Amino acid sequence: MDLILVRHARAFDRDSAAWPDDSRRPLTASGREEFARLAKRLGRIAPAVEILEASGFVRAWQTSQILAEESGWPAPSRLERLESAPTAAEESVRIESLVRALDGMRGIDAVAWVGHEPMLSRLAARLLTGKGDGVAIDFKKGAALALRITPGQHAQFLWMITPRLVARMRDRRKK
Repeated sequence: MDLILVRHARAFDRDSAAWPDDSRRPLTASGREEFARLAKRLGRIAPAVEILEASGFVRAWQTSQILAEESGWPAPSRLERLESAPTAAEESVRIESLVRALDGMRGIDAVAWVGHEPMLSRLAARLLTGKGDGVAIDFKKGAALALRITPGQHAQFLWMITPRLVARMRDRRKK
């Protein structure tokens, strides 16, 4: 199975006056536009995504909706375990729960999870090395990383695409 991890697109900066509840902080207009271009590419790179799940935080949910619209992937469903954890211990529990969830997804070709940092890079590190801090991953906002999960929960790194890379590809086509 291929697991595609997607960090939410660029959102507004934290602002307790505008969003007392940080989970309600939305994407910026430029973050939406930038990610829509990346989402179109993702639809071509990984067209067989069967399940799209996302954090219920507004910025991640909006990112997942753009993914569904632009890539042709299924409509998202909420997966609370992808939401930012209040403590490192809780994050670790959520990561292990996500790793176990992958066992129940055998027979599915591709799954995409949309969430937050640092949980996504720690989840990828856990799958790749067995430890959440086993490898450092610079997971940019609006980036996607693909892993192939094999029996026994071993992972192989497949690819990573960032909004900056998509912009460069687009600029090259214009020349």
